Amino acid sequence: MKKMIIVTLALSLVSASLAFAATSAPQKISIFLNGKELKTRAGTEVKIIDNHAYIPASVLRDARFAVEYKNSKLNLVNSYSHYTKNLIEMHLSNHEFTSKFNKIEQEVVDVLSKVILEEQVDISRLQQLIKEAEFKGWIRPEVFTPVQDYNSFDFSDAGYSVESYKKASTELIAYVNTGDKERLKSFHEERKKALEYYDSYTYMYDRIFKLSYISATK
Repeated sequence: MKKMIIVTLALSLVSASLAFAATSAPQKISIFLNGKELKTRAGTEVKIIDNHAYIPASVLRDARFAVEYKNSKLNLVNSYSHYTKNLIEMHLSNHEFTSKFNKIEQEVVDVLSKVILEEQVDISRLQQLIKEAEFKGWIRPEVFTPVQDYNSFDFSDAGYSVESYKKASTELIAYVNTGDKERLKSFHEERKKALEYYDSYTYMYDRIFKLSYISATK
């Protein structure tokens, strides 16, 4: 008669429940992780000894657990957690970047509108936004797990975009104060660069976020 044995593995950074059925007669024992069956290769079957289940480390490696034995310690880390952390770091960084970028963009539009309508222009808010615009939301290499050929440095266009918009805003302020159309021309050139960097960053962000999500959930 079959009997059900429930084995719970407490792992570093992750907990997984493995449920399997065993009989006294030799037969393959299926291993399930979060409801999904883990594939096993010949020679890596689960062994039942004294009512304890022994699972080969290679099975966990195939399930994307990092398995390391060193100094009498067996360390297990689920790589899924690394990609989940990617998603969190990317979300926080992207929120900071887009918030600062959009505030400057909106204020620039307001200033240009008043210039065109020949209304009095207050540039104090734009000056304040420029001072606050330094982008510090870089994803540090030590907290980002590379996915395919991408790493944290592939987000650098976000910083370049903010820096270009800071230069553009400075040129716009100079035009408001002097009326020098060369400064207005410089503004348009720097703003164009900023928007190109922004588009490049957005494409890269979407690409890496999607790959990290797939790696964290598949």
